[in-house]
Order: sequence, then structure tokens, then C-alpha cells
Amino acid sequence: MGIKKLREYVKEKIKLEMSKDKNLTKEGIIDNIVNHVTNVLKKANDKRFDSAMNQLAKSGPEGKKAAEHYYDSVDLIDKAAANMTNYNKYD
Repeated sequence: MGIKKLREYVKEKIKLEMSKDKNLTKEGIIDNIVNHVTNVLKKANDKRFDSAMNQLAKSGPEGKKAAEHYYDSVDLIDKAAANMTNYNKYD
């Protein structure tokens, strides 16, 4: 889709959404569009990363060890962050 067609699509989408709800602003609609695109790109990136990690794990014992180390490290960081969140609740 070219930039001109994208602009026209966004303009029409804004008009349609604003006709449905008079409290909506153009900025709010643009924020929703940007958030949607961001989420789509994040999901695609996550899938690509998981695929790369699976390929690394299948490449051999060292690759498997590296992938497991990465996921173990992420789990450890997540647990530490959760503990810090719980700790701060009692301050």
C-alpha cells in the first residue's frame, strides 16, 4: 500500500469512527492505530525471535545449552522483578 492510499484509508477511518462517537478525537484514533501496528510488529518480532532460538537449540548441544541458559536467565530476572514489586508494596 502506497503512502497516498494509506493516508486516504486513515482519513476515511477517522471520519467513520468520529461519526460513530462524537467524543473521539483524531489523536485518539491515531493512537489506537499506532498501538495496533506496534502490537502486530511486536508479535511478529517475538515469533521471529522464538524461531531463531529454536533453530539455535536444534543446532547442537552448545546451541541447546545457550538457548536454555537464555530462558533460565529470563525466568530469573522475571522472578526477581516480581519479588521487587511485592517488596515495594509493603514499604
